[in-house]
Amino acid sequence: MALKSFLRAFGVGGASIDAVLDTDRVQPGGPLTGTLHIRGGDASQVAKKATLELVARVEKKMGDDEYQADEVIAGVELPGPIQLGRDHSFPFRMDLPAHTPVTSLGGRNFVWLRSGLDVPWALDPSDKDALQVYPNAAQANVLQAMEALGFRLFKVDIDARSSWFGRKWVQEFEFKPAGYGRARYDEVEIVFEGQRGDQVDLMLQLDRSARGLGGFLMEMSGADESWHRVSVDAGSPQAAAAALSRVIA
Repeated sequence: MALKSFLRAFGVGGASIDAVLDTDRVQPGGPLTGTLHIRGGDASQVAKKATLELVARVEKKMGDDEYQADEVIAGVELPGPIQLGRDHSFPFRMDLPAHTPVTSLGGRNFVWLRSGLDVPWALDPSDKDALQVYPNAAQANVLQAMEALGFRLFKVDIDARSSWFGRKWVQEFEFKPAGYGRARYDEVEIVFEGQRGDQVDLMLQLDRSARGLGGFLMEMSGADESWHRVSVDAGSPQAAAAALSRVIA
C-alpha cells in the first residue's frame, strides 16, 4: 500500500483526464463544447474536482528582456467528489468571453483548453487542447471596415498590462496605412472589449505621424497617441466603416 501511494505521488498508476472537443474551431462569444473523460486511478482515491480553463500565451517584458507567460481567461469547475478507479464522461460547455484572443490571423497568438483533476496526495493529471479562434461575424466586419478605410492589418499580439479593465493582458490589432491617403497616421490599434449582438465596444489608439518640430515634440511626449472608446454597429462592413470614419477622420 505504501509503495502504491508513493508511485501515485509521481503519477504512476494514477487517473488520466482527456477533454474531447466537439470542434477546435471557435469564436469569441461563442460556445466551446465537448466531453471530459476521466479514466483509471485507484479505487481508494477521490478527486476533489475537475477543472476546465481557457488559457492564452501572453508576451511580457522585464526590463529589456521579453518572455512569455500563461494567463487564464476563463474557467469552469466540475465539482466532486469524483470516485476514481472507474471511467467517467462529463459533457461540458464553456461560453467564451467576447475578449477571447483571436489566433487565426497569424502572429504568436496561442489559446488552448487546459483540463485538470484535483487528486489529493497525487500528481494531478492534466490535458491540453489547442484551439483555433476565428473572428466572429461582427469582428470580421470591423477588420474589413479598416481595410475599406485605407489600412492593412500589420500585427496581432497578446500583450501584458498592469491593469486593463480587470485583466492583466490585452490583444491589440495593429493597422498601418495602406496608402498615402492615411499617411497622417503611423498606426491605428484596435482592442475588442465587448459585444452585444452586432454592437461592438472598441478601444482605438490613434498614433499620428510626427511632422516637423511640433510633431517631433508630440512624439517624444507621447501626446501623438490617444485612446478612444467607441461603440460600433458592426452588422456589416459598411456600417462599421461609417462609425469608424467618424473617429479616424
